[in-house]
Amino acid sequence: MKLAKAFVFLLAALGAAPAFSAEVAEAWAAWQNGNIEQADAILDEMGDSETADAAWMHVRFLIRFVSGDYGEALDLYRSIPSDYRRLKELDQPYVDACRHLERYADASAFAKERGMPKATVSALERQTAMPLQVTLDRVSVVPFANHPLTPYFPAFDAELNGQSVTAHVDTGGTFIIMGPQRAEAMGIETIPAGKGFHGTTSVNMRVGLANSFRLGSALLENVPVATLASLKGTNDFIVFGTSVLQQFYSTLDYPNQRLILSPRGDAARTAEHRSMLPGSTTRTPFYMWGDHYMFARGSVGEHTGLNFFIDSGLVSLHPGENGGAVQAAFTTPREKFREWGVPDDVSKRAYFQLGMPLGLGSLKQPGLYVLPGPAVLRDLGGVRIDGLLSHAFLRHYAWTIDFDSREYIFTSE
Repeated sequence: MKLAKAFVFLLAALGAAPAFSAEVAEAWAAWQNGNIEQADAILDEMGDSETADAAWMHVRFLIRFVSGDYGEALDLYRSIPSDYRRLKELDQPYVDACRHLERYADASAFAKERGMPKATVSALERQTAMPLQVTLDRVSVVPFANHPLTPYFPAFDAELNGQSVTAHVDTGGTFIIMGPQRAEAMGIETIPAGKGFHGTTSVNMRVGLANSFRLGSALLENVPVATLASLKGTNDFIVFGTSVLQQFYSTLDYPNQRLILSPRGDAARTAEHRSMLPGSTTRTPFYMWGDHYMFARGSVGEHTGLNFFIDSGLVSLHPGENGGAVQAAFTTPREKFREWGVPDDVSKRAYFQLGMPLGLGSLKQPGLYVLPGPAVLRDLGGVRIDGLLSHAFLRHYAWTIDFDSREYIFTSE
């Protein structure tokens, strides 16, 4: 409790937060460290009488939001006093919660009322007029496509606006991401939307809607598209991300080179889907910030309680010691590697083989290659992010993402 009180005074001195009670400060600290369940338990212990406190509701909103309880998050927001000085921090999460619930008109009206960027309002107005439609009534198996990058960046045969395309999966992305020239050629109208990120590089971004995207038996209509100016030439890829996978009960079965999709909330189809994945299973909770940023608890050697952004699209290939290419499984700044005991002369290399196991939940893998570099994300909604975990780790499993239970299910033979 003394530490929590000291945290209150420190935040006040820095101007970083309102004058939290000691208990709320303790919950806030747990949130920042990625101890989501602990933060929730602390708020529970305070009792319902504290729900009138704006700071309490702020933290509870964040917890409910990353847990996928979007309706409850919106109810909490509406109870926060309008003069709460950190209310603006919740503008984008409020809009994202509405979008997850397909309440596009509510999101549009809110964005306009709160003075959010014109591009945001325009995109929401278009989604209101042409909402996303998803059709899938069976378990659909989509094989990996024959593409040179498939071993490192899985590709699939798909249709976009009725045209045959090769689309790569990248859980660091939203719905559809592509180059502006390709979008124009495919008849996808876009509007400027400020800056987006290609890796850690800020580039011009535009947004629009594709008429349709077909992946196996799944059909998505009125699909949000983001174009990045950097996706041209050798980088002229079409990518689909977490926001597409989120529409389904989804499995990236890397060992068997296939993507399995089935309808969410359909017990019979889920059972059929699960029966296709024999072997031992390991379950790992995850959370999601914004519209697609998944994060989960991980470890580096004996350093546990770390928070990893789960982004399967790290296509970082390097010469292997025995010939061929090796792919980095993880990236974080050099300072982090030094903090975890990696010698200075090793951490200064462009890439290196990690001398300790890399873990996600209870799964651990030794001997993986890692990439020192700039931080892709330092935090998500205030939760500290310690690094980015990617394909070279995930590829050893059939990776099921259950967006309803907020759980990863890893299956291995």
